[in-house]
Amino acid sequence: MQYSYNWLKKYVPDLPPAGKLEEGIIFHAFEVEGLEKKNGDQLLEIKVLPDRAHDCLCHLGVAREVAAIFDLLLVKTETKEVTTLAMEPLDIKIVDPKLCRRYVGRRVIGVKVEPSPEWLRLSLEAVGQRSINNIVDTTNYVLFDLGQPLHAFDADKVVGAISARAAKIGEKITTLDNREIILNESILVIADEQGPLAIAGIKGGNRAEVDANTKNLILESANFNPVVIRRTCAKINLRTDASKRYENELSSETALEAMKSLSSILIEVAGGEYGEIVDVYPTPLGVRGILVDPAKVNNKLGLNLATAEMVTILKRLAIEASEVGGKITAIVPHWRIDLTEDVNLIEEIGRIYGYEKITPIIFPDLPADAYRAKKYEQRFMALNKIRELLVGDGFSEVIGYALTNKGEVELANPLASDKGFLRTNLSDWSQDRIVFNLSHVLFDDEPVKIFEIGRVFKADLSEKTMLAIGLSYRKKQKKIDAKNKLEEIVTVLNQKLEVDLKIVDSLDLGDGAGYIFTFELDDSLISKEVTVNLSDFLSPAFTYKKISAYPRIIRDIAVWVPEETDIELVGGEIKTSAGSLCVEGPILFDEFAKEGRKSLAFRLVFQSFDKTLSDDEVNKEMETVTAKLQTNGWEVR
Repeated sequence: MQYSYNWLKKYVPDLPPAGKLEEGIIFHAFEVEGLEKKNGDQLLEIKVLPDRAHDCLCHLGVAREVAAIFDLLLVKTETKEVTTLAMEPLDIKIVDPKLCRRYVGRRVIGVKVEPSPEWLRLSLEAVGQRSINNIVDTTNYVLFDLGQPLHAFDADKVVGAISARAAKIGEKITTLDNREIILNESILVIADEQGPLAIAGIKGGNRAEVDANTKNLILESANFNPVVIRRTCAKINLRTDASKRYENELSSETALEAMKSLSSILIEVAGGEYGEIVDVYPTPLGVRGILVDPAKVNNKLGLNLATAEMVTILKRLAIEASEVGGKITAIVPHWRIDLTEDVNLIEEIGRIYGYEKITPIIFPDLPADAYRAKKYEQRFMALNKIRELLVGDGFSEVIGYALTNKGEVELANPLASDKGFLRTNLSDWSQDRIVFNLSHVLFDDEPVKIFEIGRVFKADLSEKTMLAIGLSYRKKQKKIDAKNKLEEIVTVLNQKLEVDLKIVDSLDLGDGAGYIFTFELDDSLISKEVTVNLSDFLSPAFTYKKISAYPRIIRDIAVWVPEETDIELVGGEIKTSAGSLCVEGPILFDEFAKEGRKSLAFRLVFQSFDKTLSDDEVNKEMETVTAKLQTNGWEVR
């Protein structure tokens, strides 16, 4: 979701510069996928995961996070009270409080439907929303401001009482986008005495749509069961900004706050007279208190924080915290429905304090006997042994999608058109990966070697664990080499695992010089227990090399040298003169002799870890290489 920098300043006036704000959010809260300047504003594309969707799919939620991360003042915006007038009472019924937890409604008469003022239109456009009219835009503004979906009905098109109920078999509704949907009792609707007005929490119907002639409104701010909303979205294949929030669950306390905010803005942009707020709330939320042991906090995080510092961090998150008898008593705000036990608060303390401040310890200081040999479930160890052996032989593990575009088991509600089936094999996707990677190899003799361990699904809904091993070269002449190598790998696996893996499928890659062998693992794995000694891992001999994010430039150079000249000598001269930008090579890829001399062709790869290299920069490096070779009396071709 996009968040407006200017909008966030409404809540945090001392907002840091956008770059620093982005960095703080990344290290302490969410992933920021982009920062874009637009119309005098700066838009942050923030990826809010489902565990925080209940409170952070809105500007207030992210503003709370920013205020906590940077220890800044969060301004509470005052909602202007709207004068209420006596008018016909709004009759609201909740049939099942488990499905509709709260319904807040209000009558408004005498509004004027017209284009939205510029500030409202620009605010919505900043977060990718199209302006419709001042009524609809105001409900959308509060949605992106507070995270609470709202709806406005044309009151003159509503007949009798409003009820939140399960739909009846055979009922239909035509939504605002003119889509007719057949309903059943598993779908929650908002209805009047004539039938459904809206699919609760998802989409309004066109019968009570607000249009240019609307004068009177019924405003809705409700809270619905997230499971019901999620299932309905899947059933009718319809998701909206409102349903995205409802299906991740919202605090029912926000409904009244949003109604007051909606009313205060609506009276400014559309006028009108407002009736009393009707609030049907069968089971109000109670206060949630959590007891936290400071010693447990430090033990879990590997820190030595004072209790007072923990209390301060929690207060920055709007959690009412105090030290009582050596423990921390915390009262969780209603919008943080994800905080239910002490470990949740420990995580909050850790991330706001900063995980980067915690000194990493690869292995804790434990007694030597703590690393004694342990026995693990044999199937798990056998699968990891397969991985170890294949990776040690230069293979890379890939993980394919269980959902694909063909198979024996079809999904009722696929996520995408190309993911409508469960896969029946591993080889199809492995073949695609091999073909893709072959197009990027530097040399014809360089193989692509991959494997995958994964499940496949059959028509009888049975699942099987399979192993696919693929090896291919670009040259067709290497096909025999590929097959022989795969057969050698199978022999090694059988010896090391003491099993008899049988090839259940062999896919010839056709134009590619290689094969994919597939094995069924469920009945092939060893039945005895496998022992691993944890002390073997105390001093891992692993080294890691950074991968550059910038493109590489490939250059070839060929040189005539006397026939007796050592190839390694020539390569060494090229390497020492190529400079630090040469990250790979020289690699000999061609050689032939003629009239007492031999031609050696080498390939070099240039790449920077700081920027995209230009041709001029690489040309200078190659000129240095050429000059070095020529000083030895060799002729560069």
